[in-house]
Amino acid sequence: MRRIAKLGLFGSTMKTHFSILACCITSAVLHPIVSAAEVIQLDEPQPVYLTLGVPVGVDMNRDGVTDLTVRYYGAPICLGTPEGTTHLCHLGVTLEFASHLQLLGSPSSLDPVALLPGQSVGPVPTEGTWLQTFTSPISLIYEFGTVSSARQGYPDYTGGLDRLAIGFRLVEQQSFRYGYMDVSLATWMPHIEGIVVADQPGVGLTVVHVPEPSIVALTVVGGAVLWSASRTRRR
Repeated sequence: MRRIAKLGLFGSTMKTHFSILACCITSAVLHPIVSAAEVIQLDEPQPVYLTLGVPVGVDMNRDGVTDLTVRYYGAPICLGTPEGTTHLCHLGVTLEFASHLQLLGSPSSLDPVALLPGQSVGPVPTEGTWLQTFTSPISLIYEFGTVSSARQGYPDYTGGLDRLAIGFRLVEQQSFRYGYMDVSLATWMPHIEGIVVADQPGVGLTVVHVPEPSIVALTVVGGAVLWSASRTRRR
């Protein structure tokens, strides 16, 4: 009987260890970019629906220089006829690049390339080219209204996607640091889920969606609970 009990306890302990291992693997899959890059989270101005050009600056390499400015236009800007029969409204964000931040885009239109998971941002990108003199703001503005010219959505370069990445490279002396912005367009107000920047200059990145902080937190908490249960059973 003691032998059976020991075997049962051993099996239970093994199951717990396998559960912890599975939890760790899940965490690594959800957040695979941590080991190779840093994820910068943006604090949106609150309440965002009252913003009208509110700027949020980003220093990507902590050198005291603002590399990117995100301006929030949460309050719709609408133009219409005096009679009020037609209207055209805009809301969203604009991205203002500093001169040392270069966009991965299309040289013909100067629009960014809408990158998908699995595509690369680096010395030899899978799509687009580096716009070295790009300084114009990027529009992520949603347009809607009753006039014939209303686009009823985001700019054409987004391709109707709900989520995309915008690639960039940061000039650092004689080298480049590569990265991308993970942007959600699932609602009328776009959200930058995170800005991913490579840890080392000259190192390319593969686009991976930044997981929601709540998912990562739940994974970590779940692993801690399983580990605590394992130690209790061993005692």
